[in-house]
Amino acid sequence: MQQLFPAGGSLIIGRQKNIRLFGLLPNLLSMNLERYAYDRKRTYKEYVFYSNGPNGRVLKVVRFVLLKTRPVHIYNLTLGDWNKAYDELDYWSVTNNGDTGKVLATVAAIVYDFMDIFRSALILVESDSPARIRLYQMAIHKYLKEIEEIFNVYGDIDDDLVLFQKNVHYNAFLITRKEYVILKEPNEIYMTSSTKNNQIKKHVYNDRDIDGLPLIDENHPEVIKKTEAAMKTLDRIMPKLEAILRKDGYL
Repeated sequence: MQQLFPAGGSLIIGRQKNIRLFGLLPNLLSMNLERYAYDRKRTYKEYVFYSNGPNGRVLKVVRFVLLKTRPVHIYNLTLGDWNKAYDELDYWSVTNNGDTGKVLATVAAIVYDFMDIFRSALILVESDSPARIRLYQMAIHKYLKEIEEIFNVYGDIDDDLVLFQKNVHYNAFLITRKEYVILKEPNEIYMTSSTKNNQIKKHVYNDRDIDGLPLIDENHPEVIKKTEAAMKTLDRIMPKLEAILRKDGYL
């Protein structure tokens, strides 16, 4: 796989008061955590990387699904394995490749990359799997100090949204950027007309195919189920979220 963001490289991760922050995740640089190289679509809303371990080479797909555009753009982060046998995205599989830390570090790097492009975005992280929620919570807990340098992380608990605290169980998480700057949604401004036409025909990452991965069917029952679950969570916490957005100057 072409290394768009090599595992030992660096990446511009964002702006705070118009200052570009250089280097990847602060914790990844300072603690030298391993991560996988990844590729992304030109829409910046779908990323892929391979997990390698005892169970082989598994293609991981990270997607940012737009849930709402008002009062702000809110995306749901999803992580799944590509099932070649059924040509579908599997949100429930457990890879068991012994590389959980490396996978989570890669997902964290992808979140930084995404939010450098979509600076006005909020990201919802939720799952029907308690095990996966615990996994996300453990990762946030471990690197909270570094994460808080750039992001606010809110936890969903009893229909309330509170700033993430250690040793508290949450049902879902919401990520916002600190030093918020209002910018319009890019809406694929990086794509030429010819590129957009090509996107319709095939699944292209960095102007090439990834192992013949076809377009993900947005009407697949599992994809719809995942989006509906995220919308249900978002609708439930929306009143609290709007209060936070007003307090933080988003509205």
